Amino acid sequence: MKNKIIKISFVVVGVVLGFLFLSFVFWSGCEKNFATYSEKGYCEFDLKSCEGIFGCKKYDNVQVPCGSVSTLCGEKVLCDCEIRPTEDLTLNNFGNDQIEKAISDYLLTEKHFSWKNRDDSHNFCTTRNLKPDKELFPLYVWAYCGEYIIENNELKTVSGSSGPVKIDYPNELSYYNISKFSYEAPGDGSNYSKDIKTIFPEDVQQKIFEHDVEDLIVKAENYAFVSISNWNDIKRGVAECEIESVMQTHALEVTATFKDGREIKAQEPKIDDILKVIDAHKDKCGEILMGTE
Repeated sequence: MKNKIIKISFVVVGVVLGFLFLSFVFWSGCEKNFATYSEKGYCEFDLKSCEGIFGCKKYDNVQVPCGSVSTLCGEKVLCDCEIRPTEDLTLNNFGNDQIEKAISDYLLTEKHFSWKNRDDSHNFCTTRNLKPDKELFPLYVWAYCGEYIIENNELKTVSGSSGPVKIDYPNELSYYNISKFSYEAPGDGSNYSKDIKTIFPEDVQQKIFEHDVEDLIVKAENYAFVSISNWNDIKRGVAECEIESVMQTHALEVTATFKDGREIKAQEPKIDDILKVIDAHKDKCGEILMGTE
């Protein structure tokens, strides 16, 4: 009799575990309110399903270790905690990375190339020199500018623009003042071909008509994902009183030094956004050393 009870108990437990397994297999959603806490070693998000055997279920603040691979969400890394150093957007075909970066920063200030459809989006521009043997301005470049956000740990493009541009700047200046730059770009529609012939030299015109922008887009997307992820980490660090100091530049670059010595660089959506984040948590965390340049 005792053995029979034990066998029945095992069967019941097995059936219950089987039901639980099936209820977890049929999750309809896997990532909501997703947050990555790299320094703590885990990711946190919410789960909800209405396809399980037991009906609708909701779990808040689910935590999984860094590097966890999900078999329920498409065989992918569910929790990627790697904090990547922010790479630059230069393609190294200007002979001077400072020129390339200055041009990209300038394009971000011009609505013809860069605009916002969402307050929380980030804009990035990358360029290719179409006449790399030319050392003095004007320079002829192909520019790509994109507007990005991260949702559910995935990069999404909100808007983008791409095209050839003539960039001019006073050659007598040894430094790059964004306000001194100017540009000329071809118009749309029937004016495009005509303007190309007017604005650009003949050897550049052929490159324009044959140009492939794909690598510029990939470069911008890779940079955007890292920079926006780092920006989110900086905001979280400020909210949790983990930041010791912050440096902000006029090009929207933010460098945050954590109290444990780590340093993260990112681009803020708009100038002084980092000041608003710090001010929102000042009563809780106290003053954070702040520098600008």
